[in-house]
Amino acid sequence: MSNFLLRDPDCILIHIPKTGGSSIRRGLWKGRYEGPAFGDIPESWPEVFRFAFVRHPLDRFVSAYADFTQIRGYGGGIGRFARIAMDESVAYGEERATRKERIRHHTIPQTHPFNCLDLADTLYRFEDYEAEVARLAEKTGVGVDGLQHRRKTQHEGWRELLDPTLVRSLTGFYEEDFTRLGYPLP
Repeated sequence: MSNFLLRDPDCILIHIPKTGGSSIRRGLWKGRYEGPAFGDIPESWPEVFRFAFVRHPLDRFVSAYADFTQIRGYGGGIGRFARIAMDESVAYGEERATRKERIRHHTIPQTHPFNCLDLADTLYRFEDYEAEVARLAEKTGVGVDGLQHRRKTQHEGWRELLDPTLVRSLTGFYEEDFTRLGYPLP
């Protein structure tokens, strides 16, 4: 999605939507950052520790749907949301002028080249957020005081919200995420 040069201590957050990145950037670094840089890491940024948080692909998808329905005013069903997410003809880049483009931007696979995940030195898992944030704090020396979960939504798990047909479609769409990030296939 977007990359941020975090300052004091300096490192780069490769921010994948719906993985806790806003909480990291605004909570731990308290707004001390540059960016976003979309789809790449600028050559002018220093060579520092680069990290990202990742999340179970279907849980991340359901969280994005909840974000769009609870915070962003989307009124469509989850099936329509999934069709937009998987529609390769919908743009997903920096501009995001339409709601469809914003949905696509927030739901492209984590392993999509636009997200720059291959440039991360370390991947942390959203599923164990507090422990992973502690690992990040130990690595970088940033204090964990003031960390609050931002943009948190309320929703059931993907098993409760997605019917088997949609699970199959989304599993195919996020197949590389499952494979490369080590999440078990449903």
